[in-house]
Amino acid sequence: MLMKWIQSLFPWHQEKKKELDQSSRRVALTILRYKESSKEIQEEIERNKFSKYLVYDRGIHNGGH
Repeated sequence: MLMKWIQSLFPWHQEKKKELDQSSRRVALTILRYKESSKEIQEEIERNKFSKYLVYDRGIHNGGH
């Protein structure tokens, strides 16, 4: 009830809500794609047995390197 009243007073509110909903869906889809890609890469590494040759950067840089 209150939301409808606010929307009637401020029409731009509905447009902003629509933009926020669209942005939220895009972000959720991007995260899902990233997870799927990551899983595919991990599976390929396991299948090819070459993970022991990879060097992982954990983002820990001692001494400012």
